[in-house]
Amino acid sequence: MSTCLKINKVAHDILKRYLANTMKRRPNTTLLEWTSILLILASVLALVLQLVSYQNIRSDLQFGMTIADVPVGGMSLGDAEDTLTRVYSTPVELHFLDEVFYLEPAEISFRLEAESMLAIADTYRTDTSFWSSYWDYLWRRTSDPAVVPIVAEYSSSQLRNFLVDLAARYDLQPTPPKLNAQSLVIVPGSPGYSLDIESSMTIIDMALRVPTNRRVLLTVQDSLIDTPTINALGNLIDSYIKQLDFSGIVSVEVVDLLSGEQLSINKGVAYAGLSIMKIPIILETYRVLETDPLEETAKLIEGSIVESSNLHANILLGQLGSGDKIVGASVLTSNMQLLGLQNTFMAGYFDQEGGVPPVVQTTANRRTDVDTDPDAFMQTTPDDMASLLTMLYQCSRDGGGAISVVFVDKITQRECQSIINLLSRNKIATLIEAGVPEGVSVAHKHGFGDGDTIGDAGIVFSPGGDYVVVVYIWQAEYLEWENSAPMVASISRMIFNYFNS
Repeated sequence: MSTCLKINKVAHDILKRYLANTMKRRPNTTLLEWTSILLILASVLALVLQLVSYQNIRSDLQFGMTIADVPVGGMSLGDAEDTLTRVYSTPVELHFLDEVFYLEPAEISFRLEAESMLAIADTYRTDTSFWSSYWDYLWRRTSDPAVVPIVAEYSSSQLRNFLVDLAARYDLQPTPPKLNAQSLVIVPGSPGYSLDIESSMTIIDMALRVPTNRRVLLTVQDSLIDTPTINALGNLIDSYIKQLDFSGIVSVEVVDLLSGEQLSINKGVAYAGLSIMKIPIILETYRVLETDPLEETAKLIEGSIVESSNLHANILLGQLGSGDKIVGASVLTSNMQLLGLQNTFMAGYFDQEGGVPPVVQTTANRRTDVDTDPDAFMQTTPDDMASLLTMLYQCSRDGGGAISVVFVDKITQRECQSIINLLSRNKIATLIEAGVPEGVSVAHKHGFGDGDTIGDAGIVFSPGGDYVVVVYIWQAEYLEWENSAPMVASISRMIFNYFNS
């Protein structure tokens, strides 16, 4: 209870006793009368002093009031404005990883709407009844503290430009994988990081609107290492070929037999079929066999691949054509087309002399942008051979793939595996084989043209995954073996290192 009220209560009790005594007796009342008068005057004076005190307090901001989270209760409007301006002009501390920067609010035209916030704050004083508030003051009844939210603005474009400049100076770009020229190993790149400008702007906006803890950890995103993809492998092979200053054409096909990803360099180019065409000849031979090959046929099959005998391959063609090698070649072509190999054909046989070859047109040999002057009697493309080897692998693993679908009940899983086993026995210690470590199995067939073309097509069974690789090289002038064979081996090594890095 206030002092004023206590005085009033005492005076009231004295006056009451005085009147009671007066009615009983009149003598010796002068002292009591003056005492009562003095107490009443004291009460009035106390009320006046309380009123003056309240008027002084009422001219300031309400006790407990906060503006923009800054306590301003009991301050004058001018002092409150100075306090708000001082608090919100302090810089925002920015952390970019280990680097620390300071953003001055003035740099982004930050401005507090102090006038409007103070006007809102002042309404808590002017909108309440003076005497009602005075009565609450006398009885020390407090109201809920008033809270005025922040009203501010700044230039988003200036903040963005600030962060863009920061990112330009401190972002670290990842380095892409590259080829080690000596080892032909793909060297992985290194990671980087970059400032997330949009996210950082949101966090800074919050820091600009609070009076304390104006510290921001900027959002920095890791830029992941570009793991070598099969396309990156293609770029590196391209770079390798360009640095050789090779004047001919190199085609490369790679198929990841686990994921199905495929790499093509100079796809769809028609090349001479070479001895690589012996792979479809062996496949066709197994297609027409109803039992395991007899000893004589088994020798022909083995000789065609392991010894790369043209004579043995021609005999097998003759068997496919019921004694006519040309018919056998036609049967083979038709069945390769059934498998989707539209650019692969045989219109003759190996070592054929004389005669005018038929004109066989394919999408590949009709191209006008590239011409390898392919053998008119037998042609293929690296992508066709890669597809055939992929189908052969699928057939050998689970009896699936196009071979098992197109030639259902004609070629078994065991026969496909027999063909792959046979191709694995083709040992030449060069070309694709030279690009893989000793002990890694390569099921392949290679071939040489009339001095202008070499090729090798196979399946590599590597620790890091099985894959198909087909490489063809052509050059208008004579293709030196000393230059071309190491080129194929180097490309093979790069591919092996990609799958086993």
